[in-house]
Amino acid sequence: MTTPADDPVSSEEPGTSTVAELPAGDVGARRAAIDGQVYVRDIGEALRVLVVAGVPVGVLVAGIGSRLAMLLLRLTSTDVAGIESDDGFTIGEVTLAGTYNLLIIGAAAGIIGAGAYQWVRPWLLGPTWFRRLTVGAGTGAVVGSMLIHADGIDFVVLTPTWLAIGLFIALPALFGVLIGPVVDHVEQPTSWTTRRRTRWLLPVLLIAPFPLSLMILAVAAAIIAVWFAVRSVAIVEWIREARWFGYAIRAFWLFIGAAGLVALVGDVNDIVAIT
Repeated sequence: MTTPADDPVSSEEPGTSTVAELPAGDVGARRAAIDGQVYVRDIGEALRVLVVAGVPVGVLVAGIGSRLAMLLLRLTSTDVAGIESDDGFTIGEVTLAGTYNLLIIGAAAGIIGAGAYQWVRPWLLGPTWFRRLTVGAGTGAVVGSMLIHADGIDFVVLTPTWLAIGLFIALPALFGVLIGPVVDHVEQPTSWTTRRRTRWLLPVLLIAPFPLSLMILAVAAAIIAVWFAVRSVAIVEWIREARWFGYAIRAFWLFIGAAGLVALVGDVNDIVAIT
């Protein structure tokens, strides 16, 4: 049962009227205002999770991890120093600007990855360890197929070929394994990231070094705002609760993973054929 203390609309404060004493129009206006505040708060919380969970994991794995991977491949490859990579980086040249660009890419990828995990999470099956493995394998296949290709020079001149391919499958797979537990932890009300000033200060500190990521965050905010506005509509709730919808969504994610795996295998075969 909701008490006056539990209901912000009907709470009675000194010098104010209760809902029962307010005209019907005023009650509706107050409820609409409160619903609007909750709506905005929920959007802000969703964006907080994307930043606090996505940026650190993305910067660590996609940013620093890819820099270390390229350094390792520079040491294991011969006669590649000075060659421009497919992404516009000069192999063997470590610059502050180049490293910062990788960190920006990592931060943006982290935000996107955190959002993708939230969308796929309700449809994962099995115990927690299997869910983590599923996300890691799917991310490795899908993102790996985007990174690995035979129509450039990266995977032709970098040797050994198996190491170059393995590293750029392992990095997205590692991201997929890590992003789940981090997002789940940040969402918990007991998480240290939700304490007082930390709740709003931490996202600001994390996004400030990577201002270009704000564009990704703006797109995410628009998608979240639309979703939060329609998710309680009766027809949307009916579709979400329908068994066929669950099967369709799982089939869709399975198709994405399988398509990524097929593309990845094809790319690897093409690289092996020309090296």
